[in-house]
Order: sequence, then C-alpha cells, then structure tokens
Amino acid sequence: MSSLILPAITARPLKNPLPLLDTNSLVGIYHPKVDSGPPILRFRAFPSKPDSGVVGVPLGVVLDACFVVAGNQPGELHLCAPPHERVAGDESDPDGLLVPGMYHFVVVQAGGGLDYNYHLCESFAAWAPPVEIPTRWLGGEAVRAPPPPNISDISAAVKSDDECPKPQRNGFFFHYRVLMGYGGDPDEDLNSVRNQVTLRADLNGQGIDQGLFLFAPYADRVVAVFAKTMGQDLAHEYHLRAVDFPTRIRRGYLFIRFAWNVFKFLSPGLAAAAAAIRSPEKRPDGGGFLKRKRTDDTGSRSKKSKKGGTGSGGARKQEDVGGTDNGGGGGGDGGAEEDIGGTGDGEGSLLTEDRESAPKTEDEDEAQLAVFETLDAALKTRPLTVDDLEAGRYPGFARIKRLEREYRRAHPQVSTVGDPRVWEGR
Repeated sequence: MSSLILPAITARPLKNPLPLLDTNSLVGIYHPKVDSGPPILRFRAFPSKPDSGVVGVPLGVVLDACFVVAGNQPGELHLCAPPHERVAGDESDPDGLLVPGMYHFVVVQAGGGLDYNYHLCESFAAWAPPVEIPTRWLGGEAVRAPPPPNISDISAAVKSDDECPKPQRNGFFFHYRVLMGYGGDPDEDLNSVRNQVTLRADLNGQGIDQGLFLFAPYADRVVAVFAKTMGQDLAHEYHLRAVDFPTRIRRGYLFIRFAWNVFKFLSPGLAAAAAAIRSPEKRPDGGGFLKRKRTDDTGSRSKKSKKGGTGSGGARKQEDVGGTDNGGGGGGDGGAEEDIGGTGDGEGSLLTEDRESAPKTEDEDEAQLAVFETLDAALKTRPLTVDDLEAGRYPGFARIKRLEREYRRAHPQVSTVGDPRVWEGR
C-alpha cells in the first residue's frame, strides 16, 4: 500500500505581484460660490499609459460630469486660483487631458452670459435625464440586436450589468417619455437587451458597480475611464482601454449610467456645497466668486430640514474637511462637523426653509422668492421629478409663494403658528 503514497512536493513559488497603475494626482471641481471643503466632483488622474503616459483626466468626462451635477446645464472651467483664468469650455477638444489641479465650473447661459450662482442637483433621484444628451454620446444603436458578446474576452464568470441601474426602475418609468426619445422601443424596460452588457465578475460588482471606472466616449470609441484610487491593478490593464461596446446598447442609457456613477461615487462635497449655496450667511468676497463664511460655536446656524436624507444627500454637518474615496456621492466622508441644513432631496429643502417660524426681513423674503422663481422657471425646461412632487414644486408655485408673502405682510396679526383650538360652539 505504501506505493500509493507519492513523494512530497514543494509549494509553488509566490505569484508575482500584479502590476499597478498608481497615482496621487487629483482633479477637483468646485462651485464658484464655495471654495472650501471637499470638491463637488473629484477624479483621480491616472497616467494614460502604464509606462510613459501623461497624467490627466479626459476633459469631456469632466465637463459631462459637471453638466450632470449642474442640472444639465453646460459650462466652462476656470482656475480656482486668482485671477480665475478660463481653462476650457464646450469648444475645447473633449479628448484632451485635463491636468491635475483645482477648478471652478461656471454655467454658461443660453445668451452667453456666465452664471456663478447656479444651483446644484444633489442626487441621482433628483436628476432628470436631458431631452438631448451631449452629441458625443450619440451613435452605436442597431435596429436588430446581435448576439450578446463578452467584452472581457473571458468565457467564464461573467455577469450581466444594467446600464440603467435596476434600483432606479421608478425613475425609468417616471422619465419614460424622455427615454423613448433616445430611440427606445415602447415595450422596453430595464430587462431589455438594450440595457444589458456582459462583464467579467470583477469588472461588474467590484468594478463599475463600486465606481472604480466609468464607460465614456473618448476618441470616437467607448472606453473605460478609471477615476478612483482603488483598483490600481484593473486600471493598469483597462484605463482608457477601448471597448468593443455592443451596438444594441442605447447610448442614452449609457449616459444615464455615467450620471449614476458620478452622483454615487465621484461627488464627495456635492450636498455640502449645495447647502452652503442656499445658506443666507454666505456673502460675496469679490471677483464674482463666493467663499464659505464660518461661524463660531455661538453663532446662528441654519436649522436642519425635518426630512433627513440618505445616500447622496442627507442633512449633514460638514466643515472644511476632505472626504475619502470610499464615500457615496454627495456627502463627504468625515471630519469636523457644522450644521448646514442639507437634505437628500436636492432643492426641496428650499421649500422647507420657507416653513420655518423664524421671522425674515423683506430683503431675505425677496431673496428667497427669487430662488423660488428661478426654480419655477427651470420647471418649464424639464420634466417634473419625484422630488419635485414631494417638495411641492410645480409650474407656477413661485407665484403662489409670492401671494402668500404679500398676504402675511398685509395681515401681520394672522399666524399659523401655535396649538389649534377646538371650537366649543360659543
């Protein structure tokens, strides 16, 4: 029986470590009104090639991400440092690489003017897909769906990834008419082959679903763009790698997935900045750019909204601290805290502020009414969202708000504050 025992063997040697594409360079995007704290968007700038590449982030990816968080408004980049020189805009080559640094995103209005006071869209739930997606995202649709290819070139351990994430199915149906404008089939839903792409398991759950990379157009191809520190081994192999993307995939759906990843993984200071923009204690300091004004511990603080947010919003206390790469979109990830009254419902907290009992001056009333009128005007250019309905925003709501204020000013003795009394019949 001893012949059945084979001689001992030595263990196989250690596997060579995986090559990494590492970086400590950062592209940060700030709102021109909030120059401190975590940026509203943050991208890790990887080398374009493992050995001899230049370090930067594709300009088109940065501008498209800014377009999304600005509520589908185009704009241009300026340096954060004075004199705030203009860096790039829509006319710039989207395939150029933006060098690491800190930038302001300024909205360009339809008439060509610059808007330094635009409001931010705080979450994917509050965002509405644009009626027309940026032109460089167009193309690639086929009338008949070909057999689904495996873009990872590996036959085993593949999964199907949803370009429009299935947890957002309510938003899919809410924006159904807009999505059909992208060329969709009226019978499509999130299970359609036009919304499915097969990926190797580590590129799926641990890759795109964890925000390690984005799919985006670059040099007339769809490529994988890595934008977070984690996954340096995958970045070494796939960063800016062209993908033979299935032609059955609707590019509009691909843009929606891009927006979802931006909100969830690349926007550490979005909610804090949006709340700071709404706060009346922030004042201009010159040059058209506004900075945060900190208060001491005894100073007045804005009240928290009664409706706390989660995910990419949330009523948080954030001071001038940087988040980490592991945070969800729109919150920042820690540090000292300051009550800035943000909510996870985007601009909805503006209406909550209107219900607070603290008296306001006429100037404060007019400033708040001006914000309502801006939001009201925006409703005419996009479909209503679920957050609009929950926050009480509808076409014409600003006029009702103004009538309410005028009535309260004319009848100061009328108050809705206090305990209700039951009429006893006498």
